[in-house]
Amino acid sequence: EAIGDVRAHGGPTLVNVSDDDLQIALYTVLLKIIDTLREKSAAPAEVKTDTKTIFVAAIRDMMDYVDGQSTYTVGHTRAVTKHVVQMASRLGLSDPEIDDIETAAWIHNIGLINQAQKLDALPRTLTQDELKQARNHTVMGAEMIRPIQFLSHLVPTIRYHHARFDGNNNPSEPHGEMLPLGARLICLADAYQAMLEPRAYRPALARDQALLEIDKMSGMQFDPALVPFAHELS
Repeated sequence: EAIGDVRAHGGPTLVNVSDDDLQIALYTVLLKIIDTLREKSAAPAEVKTDTKTIFVAAIRDMMDYVDGQSTYTVGHTRAVTKHVVQMASRLGLSDPEIDDIETAAWIHNIGLINQAQKLDALPRTLTQDELKQARNHTVMGAEMIRPIQFLSHLVPTIRYHHARFDGNNNPSEPHGEMLPLGARLICLADAYQAMLEPRAYRPALARDQALLEIDKMSGMQFDPALVPFAHELS
C-alpha cells in the first residue's frame, strides 16, 4: 500500500466550486491551448522556446488557481515543484535537465483538471476502486501533452509519476531505474509535500513524521537512492 493517496499527492480538483461549468470551462481553455501549441510545434526553435515559456507560465497560473480551490491543496503543485528542483540540483543535473524536470513537476497533475471529483472532502482514505479511478489522471495527462513537440519527451514522466519503484502497483509497467528520473523525483516530492498538508481524514504530519514514512517506503514506493535527498528538503 502506498503512503498517501491521490488526494494526498495534491491532485488538483475543483472541490469547492459548486458550478461545474467552471470546471468544464477550464478544461476547454486548456484543450484550446494544446490545440494551438500542436500547430506551432513545428515552428522554428526560437518560436518554440517562446511558446513553451508562455505555456508553462499559463500552466503555473492555472495549477495555482485549481490547487487553491481546495483548502487541502493550496500551493501544493508549487511546493512539489520547488522540492523537485531542489533535489535535481543536489543530484548535479545540468540546467537543461533541471528545466525539463521543473516543467514536468508543474504539469504532472494536468490530467486531473477535467475530472469532476469530490474526493478531497471525503473524511476517510480512498478505497482501491477510488484510487484506481483517480490515478487514471496519469494516462490522461500523458496523452494531453503527447501532441506538443516540446513537451512530448516528458510523456513517460507524466505517465509514471505515481509508479512504485518496486513495480508492485503494476509489474508489467516500468519500475526501478527504468522509470524516468523525473517521475521518481516527482513521486517522492509529491508524497512528502502531501503528508505535510492536512486532509479531511487526518491532520498534517510533522516533517519528522513525514520523513519517517518516506524512509519506511524506501525501495518500495520510492527510489532508495533519492530518499536521502528528501531529508535535505526545506
